[in-house]
Amino acid sequence: SNSRDMDDTQRMIGLLRRLKVEMNGAVVDAMRSRGLDYPLSYGVSVPTIREIAKAYAPAHAFALFLFRQQVRELKLAAAFIDDPSEVTAAQMREWADGLTNTELVEQVVSALFRHAPDAPDMALEWMGSPEPMKRYAGLLTAASAIRAEKNRVWADRFFEQADRIARRGDLESFVGRGLVMLMRSLATVSPSLCERVKLWEQLCAASADGTLREVAGELQWQLEYMEGGSD
Repeated sequence: SNSRDMDDTQRMIGLLRRLKVEMNGAVVDAMRSRGLDYPLSYGVSVPTIREIAKAYAPAHAFALFLFRQQVRELKLAAAFIDDPSEVTAAQMREWADGLTNTELVEQVVSALFRHAPDAPDMALEWMGSPEPMKRYAGLLTAASAIRAEKNRVWADRFFEQADRIARRGDLESFVGRGLVMLMRSLATVSPSLCERVKLWEQLCAASADGTLREVAGELQWQLEYMEGGSD
């Protein structure tokens, strides 16, 4: 695979050259202030990375090569370049270890993981993780899986696991955001599950935990909006 690595390296250099043209130092500073730290970042906007990456997609092996690099733009490009149908549970586990901030979690889940064959299983596994970033990845992956499938069996298991996360207490605000997204998706599965979600929201609203009360407030208006809308 030596020549293969050479090819990947050449393609990566070409990709980096195109990305560096779009460098933005102000964005790097703004990201740092939001806690989005990377070993190396050029501050290229996500839509620009996605646009540039399009020319290389789909390329599963190249995506694996890119994600191993310690550069923000290459990790994100990997998610846009990979072929979801070729993504394995083993790859999802390996990549999850490299999801060190909320931006990576959000982009990798929405561009790639949610379309992977093992998405529901991995969502459950990550929601049970002791690591907050993995819990966040699990919640977002579960929310997408439910939107796609409206699968009642998964929905019940996702609900139980999300409830477990909430009961642990000491929630990071981004994990709270993930809970809101998943619960909002679960509320669309069936009237009975929607009632369960509303009851859960009321319990959170009465909680002594400030983050859970915030989750409840956010979830409440989103559910009201959904009911008032075209749903």
